Amino acid sequence: MYIFLRCCVGSYALILKYLSWRIVYCCLISSGCLFVKGVYAEVSFDKVQFEYSKNNVVLTKYDDDFLIDNEGNKYTYNKKIIIQSLLSVEDVLSIHGQINEVQIIANIGKEPVYWVTPNEGRFFEVYTMLKEHKGVLAIEPDIAPVRKLISSSKKQLQIDSSAIELQKLSLCKHPVNRVRVAIIDDGFDFTHPEFDKLKVLLEYDADQKVMTARAKAPIDFHGTLVAGVIAAKRDNRGIEGLAPTSEIIAIRQVSTWTSSLILAFQVAKMMNADVVNCSWVVSFLSDITAQVIEDFSALPNNPIIVAAAGNSGKKACEINKLSKLATTVTVGSINNGERAKFSNYGKCVDYYVPSSIESTSLNGYAHFGGTSSSAAMFSGIVAQLKACGIEYSLANLSMIENIYPAHTVEKK
Repeated sequence: MYIFLRCCVGSYALILKYLSWRIVYCCLISSGCLFVKGVYAEVSFDKVQFEYSKNNVVLTKYDDDFLIDNEGNKYTYNKKIIIQSLLSVEDVLSIHGQINEVQIIANIGKEPVYWVTPNEGRFFEVYTMLKEHKGVLAIEPDIAPVRKLISSSKKQLQIDSSAIELQKLSLCKHPVNRVRVAIIDDGFDFTHPEFDKLKVLLEYDADQKVMTARAKAPIDFHGTLVAGVIAAKRDNRGIEGLAPTSEIIAIRQVSTWTSSLILAFQVAKMMNADVVNCSWVVSFLSDITAQVIEDFSALPNNPIIVAAAGNSGKKACEINKLSKLATTVTVGSINNGERAKFSNYGKCVDYYVPSSIESTSLNGYAHFGGTSSSAAMFSGIVAQLKACGIEYSLANLSMIENIYPAHTVEKK
């Protein structure tokens, strides 16, 4: 009996020992699961963090189409990620098993800018992993805050005589340089008779990723207006372009997707543009985009990027984030020597130029006003200065009537 009990006790002890280890094992597994659950809970909390203007920004998932910041501003997101990294495409793909595709859309010096597409439903998970990887130098979600504000001002319908004088300007009889002007805008109609002698080097749609920039709809005409001011032929009929010998790089980009804007400037860079016209405003300019633009501005041909100040009568720094870049020349509108009421203003504006002229349109000619036309005229003048071999174009703008440095207008 004693032996039996001893055996039973021994067996019971073994059972307890076995069960205790099973319990410990289960606890460890449970703890691990809770830990993993905690990690994935953080990922599934649907937040992304990134640097914007040297500040840490947090966007939270609003629904399947929008992210929202702490001030209630919504951003459309396409579930794609933009990163700056020295890693190869293969290295980026290996960071997470749920990355579907990695594409190069630009470079900043020797550092590629990648467009990363996670598998469906894995955006936040992949974003978190990429953000924490030491090989990723910068990361942003691919977002679009609002459409670009590229509409022309209709508040000033009378043609400005000083704008006409600028159009008649001739800086030299025989240009000595071929100048490339990139126009980032909406659609272009190069079948217009004013362009029958124009050399269009490239057409590209940065949104659709196709080799055409033609207008897609009747309202898709703003790029045609800009092109006419800069490069319509000079034949004493219709309108006279300010830099008709320019070679045009037409880049259609209607949206405000960060990836499209990066790609648009990268195309201008690859084509060695001397002048880039941006007759629009954008309310959000990502840090990676800003670096791409600044890298482009540092090219040996000293490209000049011209931006419209905007037509809302407010501070340009607040309305058009492109105007905040030191490498961008921002242009406002002037009327009879004074700032036009519709023109944005302030420390981010560099020059004021007349507006309200006629230009090429889908149906012949149309009124073109606002800071969009002012920026286009400025781009044309700078392009012609370069074509005439006049060095330091911006420094020599003082020789042009009706081009006003901002400080001479703002003090009035």
